[in-house]
This record gives sequence, structure tokens and C-alpha cells, in this order.
Amino acid sequence: MRLFPLCAILIGAVSTSAYAGQYCTVDDSVMFSCTFNGGQKAVEVCDTNYWADGDNASYAFFKTNGEIEKEIITDKASLVATPWNGMGNSIWETVTFFSGDYGYDVWWSGEREVGSEVLGGITVTQNGDTLAELNCDEGSVQQNLTSLIEAVEIAQISP
Repeated sequence: MRLFPLCAILIGAVSTSAYAGQYCTVDDSVMFSCTFNGGQKAVEVCDTNYWADGDNASYAFFKTNGEIEKEIITDKASLVATPWNGMGNSIWETVTFFSGDYGYDVWWSGEREVGSEVLGGITVTQNGDTLAELNCDEGSVQQNLTSLIEAVEIAQISP
């Protein structure tokens, strides 16, 4: 009888990680992931130190069949990281990747209440002007941007 609850927990663990790790080579390297358009597209932000040389991070926007539409691999020191300032009822963080004149702000937010919904998305800018705002599918946001932001801050301080 006790085997059934354990099986249910294991099956739940497998299904909750279905979106993470489609782009990032190692699941532990996923710092942010979510889907868009009912799961047709996805974004993943990775700490590439888990699977590549150099102090880099990567951004990939792709179709969930694996076709990459936009990929940026860059050193962490070049990212703009905005940690939560500790004020208000909403917790939020943003990391921005750059490709030429374009910026890709990956963000998440959530209320400070236990069990509140976590939201996320991408804001695409060109020379500071907003071109697009994409909101993640409900319930698809998985994030660990705090760890990436800490790594970015260390990279910007260290030569």
C-alpha cells in the first residue's frame, strides 16, 4: 500500500520537469524556463558553467520540437541583472541578455504569500524601446534567477 504514494510522487516529479532541460544540457543548469502559446514555444536560461568552458550564461527561445529561434551565449559580466529590491508585496527579478541593439529581459514575479502564482516572461527591446512582451503560460514558470544574479554580480566584480 505504501508503494502507491511513492510511485505517484515519482511520476509527479518527472512530469513537473518536462519543460526544463530541453535546451540546457544539464537540468541543474536551468536558471529559468517557461512555455508560451500553450506549450508551442519555450525559453530557457542556463548557467553554462555546468556544461561548457568559461563563465557564461545562455538564452534560448525555441519551438518545443527543439528548433531554436534565438540563441545568445555570453559572458555573465555582460548581463544586466536586477535583483528584487526587498520592497513591496511582490518579489521579482530580471536578467537581460543582449544581441546587438536588442535586449531580451527574462523576468519572474510573485506575491510574497505562500502558494501564490509565479508569473514570468520576456520583454524584447531595441535600443531601449519595447518591441514585444511575452507572458509565460500559466503554471509553466520554473526559475532560479537568484543564483544566476549572484553569479553575474561575482563575474562583474572579478576581473
